Amino acid sequence: MIERPAPRRILSEAEHRLLAHHPGTPQDHHHHLDAPLDREANELLGRGALDEVVSLAEIAPTRVAEAMGRHRLVLRRNAHRVSHEKLLLLTWDSLDAETRRQHLEGMIRLVLRMARCGAPRVERRDGAPAPAPYRFQSDEIDIEATVEKRLGSAPGSPWSAIADYADLIVAERLPRRRAYVVMIDRSRSMRGSKAVSAALASATLLLDLPAEDEWGVIAFAEEAQVMRGIGRRALRDDILRELLEMRSQGCTDIAAGLEAGFAALARARGQDRIGILVSDGWLNTGPPPFSLVRQFRRLHVIELPGGDPALCARMAAAGSGTVSRVRSLAEIPRAVRRCLSAP
Repeated sequence: MIERPAPRRILSEAEHRLLAHHPGTPQDHHHHLDAPLDREANELLGRGALDEVVSLAEIAPTRVAEAMGRHRLVLRRNAHRVSHEKLLLLTWDSLDAETRRQHLEGMIRLVLRMARCGAPRVERRDGAPAPAPYRFQSDEIDIEATVEKRLGSAPGSPWSAIADYADLIVAERLPRRRAYVVMIDRSRSMRGSKAVSAALASATLLLDLPAEDEWGVIAFAEEAQVMRGIGRRALRDDILRELLEMRSQGCTDIAAGLEAGFAALARARGQDRIGILVSDGWLNTGPPPFSLVRQFRRLHVIELPGGDPALCARMAAAGSGTVSRVRSLAEIPRAVRRCLSAP
């Protein structure tokens, strides 16, 4: 008689989530599935004590997210509270599909509001000088062009009719046209609020890019996906919706993301083609990324917590770019603006 192996037990969603953070078997961690923390999260959510639930979510976002799925009505009743927003930011990647669907539009508004906070974009003046009417942007008077203008518009001495600044022609530097591609790490290590970080980085870029610049978005884990091809800047909710609906999964192949990003930039019309890598730098598959980093004119790195700071710093140095270490969501808009204002 042939001895057949016992059929594999189908794991519950809670067990799948648990094993994503704690490798092993469900039996190894069975006590986690009905632990005091779970009961406390359920009790606090049941009476709407969201401030206390936020404190729990800072410790164990996945476990709190499971409890939130059982208390959707409580969440909707408390949607006006600041602690409600903090709770969603901490647990977003671990929430079940229905809870995310109910709060998706509110999250888009929240990300846009956060992206608008902070210092305004610094306007670039890095192009070749060109004659232009004086607009308080340059103090380098183009004497020949000013004289020609006066000779062509009024009789007599070219200086006799200059009444105000509008009669002056200056050499003004306009912005060089640039193209940016944001490469977003969507691997399993990017759980928690890090996927929201990707949406916030993209929203800040969209709001702050000059109208003449181009941009695109790549998401990558073991493979890369073009989420938005290179094109002119336009702020639309659909790209933020896609990013917020994105699930973290797979290993991290940074080289795959860089390769796809550079290929996208090859189709850009901008003079300067610049990459912005949003990642924790936790590389666990694929080849070393440094040969690809050096192909970019400039590669900036926004380093999220929990990964490899040394690798992020080395990539930014090899790409002649900046590295910005962010430890909270509020720091991301400033990090993006630092990338945009770099020469």
